[in-house]
Amino acid sequence: MLRFIVLKLEKIAVVLALAIFFQPVLLADPLAFITNQLDNNVSVIDTATHKVLKNIEVEGKPVGVAVNHFKHHVYISTPEASGFTVLDSKKLIPLNSVKTSNGALGIAVDRTGQRVFVADWYENQVAIFDTENLELIKTIVVGKSPSGMAVSHDNQWLYVANRVSDSVSVINLETLETRRTINVGTHPFGITVDSKGQRLYTANVESDDVTVVEIDYLKHPRIISVPVKSRPYAVSLAQNGTRLFVTNQDDSSISVIDTRTLNEIGVIEVGEKPEGIATHPDDRHVYVANWFDGTVSVIDGKDLKVVGTISTAEGSRGFGDFFTR
Repeated sequence: MLRFIVLKLEKIAVVLALAIFFQPVLLADPLAFITNQLDNNVSVIDTATHKVLKNIEVEGKPVGVAVNHFKHHVYISTPEASGFTVLDSKKLIPLNSVKTSNGALGIAVDRTGQRVFVADWYENQVAIFDTENLELIKTIVVGKSPSGMAVSHDNQWLYVANRVSDSVSVINLETLETRRTINVGTHPFGITVDSKGQRLYTANVESDDVTVVEIDYLKHPRIISVPVKSRPYAVSLAQNGTRLFVTNQDDSSISVIDTRTLNEIGVIEVGEKPEGIATHPDDRHVYVANWFDGTVSVIDGKDLKVVGTISTAEGSRGFGDFFTR
């Protein structure tokens, strides 16, 4: 009888050990990859614990971030290295470096993980690379000083914010041609598009507002301007697209816009000179990279309050969609 009990307990122990072994894979929380431009590295944040797991060295003053969820890769733009670096999002190591041109800044990946787009600030173009072999497919001329980019959820369109041209280039991802150019506010930088493909939002650094573009390809799109605080930089949607969060660089704050009424419904104080912003895959928590503080603020997008502050490194920018899933 005693022998039977011992064997039974041993079997239970084996089952528990296997469960513990496989649990991290099954229950892994998203990671946030934050570029730290002045320290030449990328902080990897465990969003479950709000702890930095590792700082990955990336030379070339890293700025932009894009995550390929299919290949488990993270693309980091490196303007002073004239290209971008590819990171392994599982092993947290650099895999490759790719040369583009002199002013690589904004970076994005398509919805299938097959192409990565790099906006060149100086050459006024977007370079398109195949993610399989990292070879250049095509370069497309856009407006002056392209910065932020966003891909529509149907993977049909690439939107490019042209800061100096005060415009957005709309690129057809099937033909790889510019379909149209839309005039927005003064010096647009960050950009995002809603999940339905009905609205486009740009943060306009010099006009202190957000441009809302109601997209309709059968006629001219409707343009609406929403005032925010000083020098808005980047934008991110949360709460099923009902709230838009905007980083205000010179106000050290986040403006919250109700997308149903297009009114500012709150202002949240964060670290000094907030820049990059992205929404956690839970659609509730919003992470903000603070340049002067070298921190990331975590905001509860429902209650509109800061629920955590994470120390990263010097010159945190996190410009782009920086979460794994």
